[in-house]
Amino acid sequence: MTIAKQYVTLVMFGLVVLLWGCSSDDARSGSDSPSPEEDRQQIEATLAETAVRWHYGDKAVLYEQEFEYVQVDFSYDKYLEVEKIRRMEADTVKAFLVKNVHFFGRDSARVAVDVVFVGPSGATTYLPQEWTMFYHRGRWIRPTMSTPAGQQEFEERRRRADSAAAAEEDEEW
Repeated sequence: MTIAKQYVTLVMFGLVVLLWGCSSDDARSGSDSPSPEEDRQQIEATLAETAVRWHYGDKAVLYEQEFEYVQVDFSYDKYLEVEKIRRMEADTVKAFLVKNVHFFGRDSARVAVDVVFVGPSGATTYLPQEWTMFYHRGRWIRPTMSTPAGQQEFEERRRRADSAAAAEEDEEW
């Protein structure tokens, strides 16, 4: 088995163990809201999966990290045609190592990470970054092109449409 396959297998095994552990803890605690440590573990798992999948060219992992309105407005094929997305490559990215997480309630977090690059010579480089992640539809995401403001606008349009549809149903013909 090549080193790359061993690495992917190890990371995926770690994700399964981490996610299984989180779900078992939720069942035992009886609590609906996870602890900051559980949220941190979810963020780490999300970033680990993103690094591995994106490294191997799977940009669907980026699409899955967008707010809902992008997934409604853009098919995956159209998303891949967006210049910003088309240019993004991660063939030398090996991992996103979470150093620190600062939560802003349960809706967002500022995440300090080291982006780990391994170049063709085998040299490893660590690039410190700070990213904002958002809790959306039951999971933590790091959008590439969507914004919370865009999602709020989308939800307001949906609310108005639902309200108009409900009013229409109440009308007598």
